[in-house]
Amino acid sequence: VDQSIEDAIPSEFDGILLPGGFSPDLLRSDEKGEFGLFTKHFLEEDKPSFAICHGPQLLIDTDLIKGKELTSFISVRKDLENAGAKILEQPVVTDGNLITSRTPDDLNEFNNAILNSLK
Repeated sequence: VDQSIEDAIPSEFDGILLPGGFSPDLLRSDEKGEFGLFTKHFLEEDKPSFAICHGPQLLIDTDLIKGKELTSFISVRKDLENAGAKILEQPVVTDGNLITSRTPDDLNEFNNAILNSLK
């Protein structure tokens, strides 16, 4: 990372990768909502968007996942469902340019899906 969210311009990026762990929960607590707005750009512009484990939490703040098919870590699924997403229990789910995955155990499938989408 070589710049802060305040300095990052989403239109200058071709895609986004939202990693898991506790970080997405912390990023969502940003009072200005900058991380959600940054993420929203990629869904609005139909740019490649990838999220694994807890990463899909940031998608909730975009208000753009209603009707989307996703997967995530089990503790995030109810929140995604409440935001209108359809949750599938499988290693990787692709919905257009949005690719989601459940856990690091699914990294091979997740990485392959990402590479295939970028070809």
